[in-house]
Amino acid sequence: MKTHKQKKDPLGLSWIGAGMIFLFNPLINVVDVLPDFIGLFMIMHGLSKVAEVTDHLGDARDGFAKLAIVSLIQTGIVFTLPFNSDSYTMLMAFSVSIVSAIYFVPAVSHLFEGFSYISLRTGAASPNAVPSRGALRGKNQKHSSVTALQVLTYAAFFIRAGGAVLPLVPGIFVNDYVGAPGVNWAQYSGVLYAFAWVAGFAVGIPWLLRFRRYIKGMCADPVLTETLWQRYKEEVLPNKGYLAAKRTRILLILAIVACGLTFCMYVDYVNIVPNAFSAAFLIAVFAFLKREDKKHALWGIVLSVLLIIASIVTEVLLVNYTGGINNYTPASFAIGVQRARELYPWIMVSSLVEAVLALSAFAVLLYLLRGLLRSHIAAYAGRFYRTEEQAAAEIARLTGEVQSRLRFTAVAGGAALLLNGVYACIAPWAPVIWILNAMVVALFTYGMYKVYAYMQENLYTRILRNY
Repeated sequence: MKTHKQKKDPLGLSWIGAGMIFLFNPLINVVDVLPDFIGLFMIMHGLSKVAEVTDHLGDARDGFAKLAIVSLIQTGIVFTLPFNSDSYTMLMAFSVSIVSAIYFVPAVSHLFEGFSYISLRTGAASPNAVPSRGALRGKNQKHSSVTALQVLTYAAFFIRAGGAVLPLVPGIFVNDYVGAPGVNWAQYSGVLYAFAWVAGFAVGIPWLLRFRRYIKGMCADPVLTETLWQRYKEEVLPNKGYLAAKRTRILLILAIVACGLTFCMYVDYVNIVPNAFSAAFLIAVFAFLKREDKKHALWGIVLSVLLIIASIVTEVLLVNYTGGINNYTPASFAIGVQRARELYPWIMVSSLVEAVLALSAFAVLLYLLRGLLRSHIAAYAGRFYRTEEQAAAEIARLTGEVQSRLRFTAVAGGAALLLNGVYACIAPWAPVIWILNAMVVALFTYGMYKVYAYMQENLYTRILRNY
């Protein structure tokens, strides 16, 4: 029985307006107080159903997915800032802004074009106008242009991106020239930050309010929602193989990224790629897998959360061991040297606990993937053959090949994750071990990629082509 919420918004479009909240706050160089990837995942969830019946919205969802990856990389870059110069910060802020613009502009364009196309197909009026606050309450019929909202969306993005880079520009100029003092341009960075935040909020808040009214107007339009929901229910929901192929491809890509992020990179004996990043992707994968095996998926989520906690504890210990973030100053370094003998045993214990938790979380992941992929092969692979003998032979072949790839991934992953724990313990004396660590993690990631590529080539592509 459907709930009231499901009847009101069966397509989940309200998630789009909620996700945009995470995209309007100003940036402090590459530091994002409200992480964009959280909002982008919400937007992708809001588009998940309508993207299956409208190509433009499918392209918009793919564009926002690429933006989410850029945002996750940006979050990782934040942890490298204390160990680098101001010019590095500006380079990263400028690079992230450019790459984000490359994906943001077409994604937003496809978003508005998709809703415009829907209005033509369904006869709904809501995608063609932005209602006022009163219009949503039924008090008046005032509306504004969707084109103006699209332009305002681009303006809010570029002001936000410019506000992240502009305050960093004065810091790259030389403050003092030989023989004569120069102008200290860096002192104006604070003024530029204030200007960027004011400009960002001045444009961002009106944009966000209008955009949310735009989405609310469509959610309240029964012609739009009922027509699209009926089409989704009749064309997409009955095709279980199509939904399984789409969902599992995303799941396997997230798993590949999680494997790659187990790589450890120590700078001054501080890991700038902590396992917390990998665990965040694992949580997303286990959230997908809850539909298949709720009990084991919940165990995976618990292990991933514990891994995040252990990773943070290890990072804190490493930072204290090296004398703090500002470990280049004599006073700070002296504190680290004095506490080194006390902290190092705790670092060893924390690192090994982290390795065991990571090993356990990935073991649960591979166990769930094994069951999921075997069920898909059994349910869908035989449909492409006329005789039962051909279908049985193909199912046996696919099952054997997938299991061999999963075994390789399990062996490589076990070696990589155990080596990570050892690496953290001996990095001060054997820093060259990072090469071996990189090779084993690469094999781990390659094994998961081979699982994805094999299923994609031999089953999921065929299912999607038939659809």
